[in-house]
Amino acid sequence: MATTKDVSRLDPEVVIPKIKNFKQKLGDYIAQKKRFVILLVIIGVILLFFGYRQVLKNSRSNSTAKTVTVQMDKSFTFAALNNQGKPTSAKIKLRIVDAQKTDQVLVKDQTYKATNNKLFLIFNLELKNDETTPQNIMPGDLVRLAVAGNEDTRFAPDLHNSLVGIAAISTKNDRVGFVIPQDANKFKLYIGELEGKKEEIKVDFPS
Repeated sequence: MATTKDVSRLDPEVVIPKIKNFKQKLGDYIAQKKRFVILLVIIGVILLFFGYRQVLKNSRSNSTAKTVTVQMDKSFTFAALNNQGKPTSAKIKLRIVDAQKTDQVLVKDQTYKATNNKLFLIFNLELKNDETTPQNIMPGDLVRLAVAGNEDTRFAPDLHNSLVGIAAISTKNDRVGFVIPQDANKFKLYIGELEGKKEEIKVDFPS
């Protein structure tokens, strides 16, 4: 048998206001959560926008290298190397396309800026393999540099690949690079095998 207290709990005049009050509280809670989520989305968009601007700024600064180029178009032929770096009977044609003085270089997707009154001197190369089998060459061993007429001091490249592989019947782009004084404009390049005769090439940039 229901008591008076139980009946009062089931009284519509008691139950309906409680339901309305619960719905209102639930609606307020959901609205508050929505405002919080919207605020988080707005903050996220702002952070993404400023992050994108910073990346774009860095990309633009990295793409504005100060570079001076001198055309060279000098070609040489060297013995190809096997995978152990030993000479073979095959030949590789090495062409020096141009020389570039620049204040930054890209190495493995990372940009390096020259500092301490230095610049980079980059020689762009084409390596041609006419053989029907893959061949190798080591450009860093074939190039030496003298700066500003000081021929007694010859520098090996600071930037170079070790053993460079060239696919059969193909041409591959490569480069060697040197760190040089910022005000140096006259150079002499020595091309040849380590123990062989060297060919001398003057490389002059405008003052």
